[in-house]
Amino acid sequence: MPPNPCATRWNSWFSAVQYHAEHFGLYKEFIEMEIEACSRSAPHSVERLHEMLQDPDLAQSPNVQINIMADKCKHFLSLLNVFQSRCPVTTKIFTYLEVFAANKELQYEACAEYFEGFVLLHTTKTQIICTVGQAYENAEEKLTEYMSYGQPAIEFLQEVRVFDPHHIAFLDDSVASYKTIPGFTEVPELIQFICQMLTVHKTLGPAALRAAPSGVVDLDMFWDGLQERLPVLSSLAKRYKDAVSNSADAECSNSIYKLVLSNRRRLTTNQNLKALVFLYHNQRVHSGAFEREEMVEGEAMDVEGEGM
Repeated sequence: MPPNPCATRWNSWFSAVQYHAEHFGLYKEFIEMEIEACSRSAPHSVERLHEMLQDPDLAQSPNVQINIMADKCKHFLSLLNVFQSRCPVTTKIFTYLEVFAANKELQYEACAEYFEGFVLLHTTKTQIICTVGQAYENAEEKLTEYMSYGQPAIEFLQEVRVFDPHHIAFLDDSVASYKTIPGFTEVPELIQFICQMLTVHKTLGPAALRAAPSGVVDLDMFWDGLQERLPVLSSLAKRYKDAVSNSADAECSNSIYKLVLSNRRRLTTNQNLKALVFLYHNQRVHSGAFEREEMVEGEAMDVEGEGM
């Protein structure tokens, strides 16, 4: 069965699109078999699908659009999995958004490959390009709004990158530039001394990258090693580098409670409810439902590498 899209989880919609793109070629025969099996009692939706799939132009147009979406949404899925993961990505979120925002142009040449193998009217092709182009424009408008004033913490996410050696060499070394990081400009040491520490930090960052295997730096180990040399920066870094940047776990917890607390279990005590949720969660973990999360950080590094 195709994935069931959930209104609160965008990746479920994209997963459904990818499923339909993979199996679209089977739908015509399947609907014909349904029509034959149902005879005169076929549902109106099935009859309508049968009519659409009999018309080559009507059948191929949604197929092309689904293929475009299934291919273009791969980057969306990768980013959503990163943002919703349990792996700390606070210092990388702004960079991911920057890379994504830079990859937003859509021209006919970018869609030409999706028309290969299909016999479509020129007007149909033009309509598809306009539809996809409009979708990109709407997405760009939303992203621009989000990157400017739509996300209240956008400045914090931009500045908190100072705690990641991947970015420190390209950021401002002025303490005043980090006004949204709580405590950064109110350290007990003199501002001049803090500037000196930032200068040292900008030297240590690239060195840590060169010394790290595959260019992946363990921020916990990095800042633990600098605790004595840079106590203020180290304390602030360990406090904010893993700041919670999503509510995915809380939303998943609410969903599990909703599933467990069915109409037949309204008299369940709080203690038993917690025990059932505990069992349900661990059953999902051991069944492999969360196996992909172990690969999220690796996918994140691939996304970041593509944008460098």
